[in-house]
Amino acid sequence: MVLTALLMLLLAAEPGGLEIMNKQKELQELRDEDRVIEMQLIDRRGKMKKRKVHMWNMKTEDGLEKLMLIFLEPRDVKGTGLLTWEQKTRDDDQWLYLPSLKKEKRIASGGKKNRFMGTDFAFEDLRVENLEKHTYNLLETKSLDGKECWLIEAKLKEKKELRTSGYSRRVLWIRKDIYYTAQIDYYDRRKKLVKVLRNEDPVKLEGTVWRSNNFVMENLKTKGKTAMVVKERRVNQGQSETDFTIRKLKSF
Repeated sequence: MVLTALLMLLLAAEPGGLEIMNKQKELQELRDEDRVIEMQLIDRRGKMKKRKVHMWNMKTEDGLEKLMLIFLEPRDVKGTGLLTWEQKTRDDDQWLYLPSLKKEKRIASGGKKNRFMGTDFAFEDLRVENLEKHTYNLLETKSLDGKECWLIEAKLKEKKELRTSGYSRRVLWIRKDIYYTAQIDYYDRRKKLVKVLRNEDPVKLEGTVWRSNNFVMENLKTKGKTAMVVKERRVNQGQSETDFTIRKLKSF
């Protein structure tokens, strides 16, 4: 009883969940990013397959995110791409392009919980954190790798989006010192922890902006994991919205 009351007092002294998320967005946002990534798919036996990916994203004038991802290697996935347009008041638009079919496929709302190209990332994981579509509740504070973090529960607001999501909620571990997301815990619709994303060894890019060059999605169900190792990165290069179209998606 006393411990519960003390915990409530400590949390009351902390900023609210949404306040923390807004501050993070303010401190960590860039105009655009461009990176080349080595993707490592590791199964439960430790067997690894490597892929090379080009990923870039930008903020539009209305503050929404656009993202493009193209596979560069190996040959069997080369040219396959994903285009994502963030939407403010409805579900985001996503298209998958398969060179073998020479046609893009729009990802339906119900399909965004599916695995992306055999990785441990779902389509819905490859989207920006939309603060207007979620509620954020500060749960507690904990230490992770020696750094104090806020644990913030994120839930979709709209029942329609919640029904089509693969998750009932996520828990974001936000470092207090740099407002950086060090880890995300994903809970399935049965409220069981099923995946953990670890953003390891963050580096400072410029000003208050931090990014990880090594992030790992671990699938607790399959015992597999997908690692992303950033090999090259450029920021604020003045990308245009013309770089984020279906025509561009099909041009690689």
